[in-house]
Parts: sequence; structure tokens; C-alpha cells
Amino acid sequence: GLPLIGRRDTELVLTGWELDALALHQATGVASLALPRGATCLPPTLLPYLEQFKRITLWLGEDLRSWEAAKLFARKLNLKRCSLVRPGNLQPRPLEALNQGLNLTKILRTALPASHKSIVSFRQLREEVFGELVNTEQVAGVKWARFPELNKLLKGHRRGELTVFTGPTGSGKTTFISEYALDLCMQGVCTLWGSFEINNVRLAKIMLTQFAAQRLEDQLELYDEWADRFEDLPLYFMTFHGQQNIK
Repeated sequence: GLPLIGRRDTELVLTGWELDALALHQATGVASLALPRGATCLPPTLLPYLEQFKRITLWLGEDLRSWEAAKLFARKLNLKRCSLVRPGNLQPRPLEALNQGLNLTKILRTALPASHKSIVSFRQLREEVFGELVNTEQVAGVKWARFPELNKLLKGHRRGELTVFTGPTGSGKTTFISEYALDLCMQGVCTLWGSFEINNVRLAKIMLTQFAAQRLEDQLELYDEWADRFEDLPLYFMTFHGQQNIK
């Protein structure tokens, strides 16, 4: 059926037998091809002939072997561009469907996408995995300047990752996380504090003291200088404090 395919055809129905391809073309007018060695063989040498098509529907036969072959071929041809006609009493092979007076166009419309939107194969992830290997340092995240041991444990602050710190009251959680966040903030990581336990004024005081690395209570004349520098950080605070309505 290859000589009947136009250069501008972008959709194709792939069948297992010549008469199936003829039946499809007669009933629907769609571009159709028959595999030269039957419904269970797709030689790699044929793949270049199918590159021009953006959508390929595999309608190979009505038995289990043809159905399994269709799923295998879809993986070879790229799952994203393939659809499958599932065998069944109301969806026999194209020639049989034509003989029974079934609507072949309607059957084609019910073809199932070969790829599930919630499932991917390694082939689809392959380039992204390579990108992570090439850009190891970038993937590792933003390293802490003040906590080299933490870098060994967490590999840096990474997008999409949640870190939970736990400990008893008074063990230094807030003090440490203030340093932790400030370290990142000083490297340009946009930081939002949602502190429901400690009010924002007290929290900002703690962080400013850590930023200046000195007790500003004893040197109030330096407050404006350090406050101006602190103000330039990409640091924000939620206004919520204490118990809140969930909305």
C-alpha cells in the first residue's frame, strides 16, 4: 500500500493484511498500510517509512496474539503517536468488519491511546535522566555556605523536596532553621516564612541578629546599616499567627 501514501499524509492505519488495508481505504478513505510479513512482525527496516506520520492507529487483527503485537509495535513507533483498536466481537479485523456492515470510521474513533497519561516508560525519561547526569551539581540544589555537613546529608536545597525538622521544645529548632533559611536567602533563594508560633517581629529580630552576626542591642547605631542590607534579601513573612481558620 506504500505507493498510495501521499507525502502530506500525517495519519495512518496500520493493518496486518493487504485485504484489511484495502477494506479500510474503501470504507473510510484513510491512508492505510499492510505489514508485509503479517500482523505479528514489524521489521526495523520499515520504521523510516513511518516517520512522516504524527498519528498511527494499529488495527492488526482479532486475536490475542495480534493485540500483544500491536502493543509491542506501539512502543517501537513511539507510544505518544499510536492508538490501538482493541479486538472484540464488535471490532473484528477491518475486512470482516466491512463484510458485516459495521461502521469502520466509528471503530477507528474508539481506538485507545497506546500510552497512559499517568504512566511513562524509561524511553520517555531517557533524555531527562541524561540531563541530570550531565548537570549533577545543578540537580543537587543550592548548597549551604554555613553547613558543610548538612550538604553531605541533604545534597543541598532542592526544588520540590520537603524537609521536616523535629525536636523537643527549646532544642533550637527555630534558631537553627532561621540560620538554615538565612543561608539560602543570602544566596538568592526566595524564602517565605509561615510562623504560626513566633510572631514576625521576634522572628525578624532573630534573623537580623544572625545576619549581622552580632548583638545589635549593644550597637543600635549600626541598626539602620544592617537593616538596609537585610531588607534587600528575598525574604517574606506570612501574616498568620496562632490558630487559623483552614480557609
